[in-house]
Amino acid sequence: MLRRHLLSTFAVSAAGSFALNILPSAAQAMSMEPLPQHLRYGVEAKAGAVDWDLLAQAGETRFIDGEMSRFPVALRSLHGRDVELYGYMMPFREAPEHAEFLVGALQFHCPTCMLGDLSRIVAVRASQPVAYSSQPVTIRGTLSLIEQEQSPLYFRLDGAKAA
Repeated sequence: MLRRHLLSTFAVSAAGSFALNILPSAAQAMSMEPLPQHLRYGVEAKAGAVDWDLLAQAGETRFIDGEMSRFPVALRSLHGRDVELYGYMMPFREAPEHAEFLVGALQFHCPTCMLGDLSRIVAVRASQPVAYSSQPVTIRGTLSLIEQEQSPLYFRLDGAKAA
């Protein structure tokens, strides 16, 4: 028992001194410098484009306004409307242009950067193929809210074009 107590005391003190050496100071932790683009939660907002934080309100099915819905009222008003999205493109295959792909708030190249938040991903069906870009793209089309609970995605952009 004494041996276990001694070892646990040593482990706690070692961990504490280790943490003190690697943690930033209060001044460093409260830095007002902006995060680098790759560490931000999504692309920067673009005037005229639907805000990804608004789309992120989609979620679990709940009883709203007398009916079951996966979307709050603020999102339901976007159904069937012509909207603009600004985000990162994820094609399903390698090609210079794509008629069907995903667009999201976060870059798709890094699995650890993806948060598993499907409300920040939109399926796109383009009326004209869109050129692939690793930089954020602006897409315009008709937004459809996907109410079926068996669908993992919440949104689809139909008749889309590069804007």
